[in-house]
Amino acid sequence: MIHVERNRRIGNIDSHLRKTARQLVKFNTVDETLHYLIESFWEQFGCDYVSIILKNDEFLTIRVSKGSGSTFEKAFPLDRTRCSELILTEPTCCYDDMSDRVKSDFLKHIEDEGFATWFTVPIKESGSESLGVCVIGYLQQVPLILNASKLFEEFGKDIAAAIGIAQGKENEKKQIQGMEWLKENVYLGSSIEQLVANITKRAGKGTGAESSIVYLYDEMQNCFLYQPPSFGPLVSKTQIKLEEDNNLFHYFPFLDREGGSEITIPLIVNLKTIGVLHVVNKEKGLFSREDLELLQFLSSHISILIENARLYKTEMEDKRRLEQLMVHQQELVKRTLVGEGFNEITSSLSEMLGRTVVLFDRFLRPISFRSTEDQGEVLEQVFALVNKEKWKILNSNSREKWLKLDSLSEFAVWRVMGGGDLLGFLGIKINKKELDMLVRIALNHALDVYAIQFIKQKLVLDVKEQVKDGFIHQLFSEKIEDREKLIEYAYLFNVNIFEPNKVALFSIESKDWLSGEEDLLTIESKKTWLWERIREDLMQYEPGLMISRRAGQYVLIISEKKELEKKDFWSTIHSRMKKIIKANMQGMDVFIGISKGTSSLEDYYTCYRQALQALKIVIHNYPSKQFLTFDSLGSYSVLYNLQDAFSAHMFFKNYFNPLFEYGNGKGKDLFDTLRVYLMMNGNLKETAEHLFIHRSSLKYRLEKIRDILQLNIDDAEERFNLMLAYKLYDLYER
Repeated sequence: MIHVERNRRIGNIDSHLRKTARQLVKFNTVDETLHYLIESFWEQFGCDYVSIILKNDEFLTIRVSKGSGSTFEKAFPLDRTRCSELILTEPTCCYDDMSDRVKSDFLKHIEDEGFATWFTVPIKESGSESLGVCVIGYLQQVPLILNASKLFEEFGKDIAAAIGIAQGKENEKKQIQGMEWLKENVYLGSSIEQLVANITKRAGKGTGAESSIVYLYDEMQNCFLYQPPSFGPLVSKTQIKLEEDNNLFHYFPFLDREGGSEITIPLIVNLKTIGVLHVVNKEKGLFSREDLELLQFLSSHISILIENARLYKTEMEDKRRLEQLMVHQQELVKRTLVGEGFNEITSSLSEMLGRTVVLFDRFLRPISFRSTEDQGEVLEQVFALVNKEKWKILNSNSREKWLKLDSLSEFAVWRVMGGGDLLGFLGIKINKKELDMLVRIALNHALDVYAIQFIKQKLVLDVKEQVKDGFIHQLFSEKIEDREKLIEYAYLFNVNIFEPNKVALFSIESKDWLSGEEDLLTIESKKTWLWERIREDLMQYEPGLMISRRAGQYVLIISEKKELEKKDFWSTIHSRMKKIIKANMQGMDVFIGISKGTSSLEDYYTCYRQALQALKIVIHNYPSKQFLTFDSLGSYSVLYNLQDAFSAHMFFKNYFNPLFEYGNGKGKDLFDTLRVYLMMNGNLKETAEHLFIHRSSLKYRLEKIRDILQLNIDDAEERFNLMLAYKLYDLYER
């Protein structure tokens, strides 16, 4: 009879559970499903306590309950490590053999409640992870339902399935609600601030977060920047700098993860992360799977709108910048038309770009500059760097050269070209990644404006140089044809030609040219470059100095008064020239020949000839002295004043022609040997050492010279005649 009653009770249980399972799939929410389950158990079985406990990350929490179980419920939320996993995967009854089970706090709390009969049902589908456990308790023993564990196990599967269906319906409903919210609050054309305000508000309220923030990625700075406004207080940083490691998990530990005090969802467009949606500090508990899914839903629909809004904002900013650039460019052109210098252009360009700007001449010397920072420190650093890299910049084939100022900033140098010629260099303190299309447009325009200004100044200087060349040519003519014109030119160049002046000629000589290591064109190009540098340096040192060129010679005219005012004037002039040459080119040297003073216009021709003779003598006879005045030439100055140049020519020809005609050019060695022998006062040892030949070779050469010239070269009178012939040769033949 008991057996029949048990079967009938089990049948009723089975029937009820099947009916309950069918009802469960009709509900749309998890809460409706769970409450129906609780009421169903309570009415059908008359239990004293029933509860449904669900997993929430690392804890077990009671979702719904009915009946008396206050002692049991006080233990929740319960750490999952305090509960045997068997409770979540297998049905358990108070009459089961517990010897093979691990006694856990969960079971202890059930026993502490004082239930006479209890059993647990895992909420789990086959092959799936357990969602939780259902606990049913009786204060009195109910033995007839103890064999229904298999039925309850199946019912647990039905509950899990129903919960899954309800969760799916909830998610669908949330998505529908989300779509409706998007339709009402987010629309195409919204500003980025409006979009961010709506998305952060929805994310914050939807997840119960204290604050919700959007960070947008700035590729130029390689960091995430806070995009206002936020929902709630700003509890995070306004800027998150990415170091070498761009793994977002290092900066946002709960990226796409629930179960923490924060959640971060990437905003992705075309597989590219444009930013993140970040929520912090849930009001109750930790962020759940539902919170994660809501944020992912919002992210998937809002990312493209934020990117479009950002692109639109960037486009509008570019348009505004372009309009400002056009205004500045018009100002640059105006400066070129009405201005005479470069300072106005440099100031306008610096203001336009908001950067430190330096204009250099073609020798990389600063002409004008404008700094947006601490001018002294920045410019000193820039000038030192440019000077260090000078030859790399000058010899670079690229139009732009990038230099590293420090770990954070760069300095770029562009060539200013006009008509295929290098006119100067433009330098800007700017990082390469900041050089976008609009900045390049402005830069190219500025380079053209600078080129126009350089060409304007070059045209003026060229005209001035042409007039100066004409003035110099007339001044140094043997016969002055137009005195009035000459005086007019002198006034134009601020030269008083009626006061005592001195004329100097200087020559840049190349050791490489003498040795044949470089071609003549290269040597002349180097000389021209050095001449430009020397001319500009001397004009700064002595503004009253007249500098020009005549017949391939470099000419200087200086008043005797100013020469006397400065101590060691010519020594200083030569040192400055030497310093420029040494700093810029190796294998070059400079020599200067200086005339006597003038007393009339007609003296300039004579002084020019004097300077020319002094220059020749110092180059060929006294190269170690490097500069000579005509007054210090000694016997050369007397010989120079010989009226009959033909007689002088015949004199040294009588002596030296036999040597020049000997041996198809071999006589030149004998010519040089004799000169050294005479300079050494006939000392064989010193002569051999100076010529780097053996003493016996010297004796052979001297015998050969005696035979060819038919002279006693040791006779005092003949020695004097030979030395005189050499000096006349220096003056008239060389």
